[in-house]
Amino acid sequence: MSIYAERARFVPVEKGFNIKRPPIEPRAFLAEKERAFAAGTPTGFIPMDLSTTLGTGYAATTPFMLARYARVRAGEALACTLAASGEMWAVLRGKGRLRRGGDVVAWGGGDMLALPGGVASAWEADEDAVLWVTTDEPTLAFEGVRPELGVRAPIEPTLFSAEAIARELSALYERPMTPETPGRAVFMATERTEQLGTCLPSLTLTLNAVRPGEVQRPHRHNAAAIVLSLREARCASTIDGKTFPWTQHVTLLTPAGAAHDHCNGEAKAPVTIDDIALALIVQDGGLYYYARTMGFAFA
Repeated sequence: MSIYAERARFVPVEKGFNIKRPPIEPRAFLAEKERAFAAGTPTGFIPMDLSTTLGTGYAATTPFMLARYARVRAGEALACTLAASGEMWAVLRGKGRLRRGGDVVAWGGGDMLALPGGVASAWEADEDAVLWVTTDEPTLAFEGVRPELGVRAPIEPTLFSAEAIARELSALYERPMTPETPGRAVFMATERTEQLGTCLPSLTLTLNAVRPGEVQRPHRHNAAAIVLSLREARCASTIDGKTFPWTQHVTLLTPAGAAHDHCNGEAKAPVTIDDIALALIVQDGGLYYYARTMGFAFA
């Protein structure tokens, strides 16, 4: 028998149709947020890693996504080459510049960036900085794909400036809502992914707002969601019956298929910016949009 034939295996249909995986529970990554902002934390990444629960041999927050905080101390640089098809970054504090290949991009608090993965990068900080990044590294690790070898997502480095985001949010805050509107949200895309409606081909990047007295109706979808609270107001998420108050810069995990809602206290007038809850949400929804299996439904 050849070594090629020796590799063949046959799995009974009962096992093939009934693959068991450990359940994924909703959670808030409080310790990781505290570490990212602690005074003595050195330059480096703080991953929100559930690989032990997921049973993977690589870091992962969900089967398809990995989220991290990044700390860059003033006068230092964080060098990285992420094995992802693309990267989505948010600047939570500080300012500096990004150097990658021939590109030099200035960044500051409130900015967001979408970047192709697999490119050597240096995040240089002029003042103490905290950033947040989500990628599809687990998807590529599962498939055994190596983007650093040169085949990358069809996007170019893209900056969503704090000023441009503020203009979009101003309209979003006043947008009329109906009972059938999924949420008060705006999707962020790049020049090459606009037609897909996603930021990376497989991942969506969304700003989601909840005015005081509003409740985003309980709903579920096949995509998992990683939720970063940017402005907490009096908002809380209930995920599979568990309630998680929004806390600024804390990350929440909504597992795939989990029923969830977002509720922002009681109605009030007049409404100020600080009363409107705001979150940055990454979902692996692009995969489900492409497969026609998003499965969105009000719960």
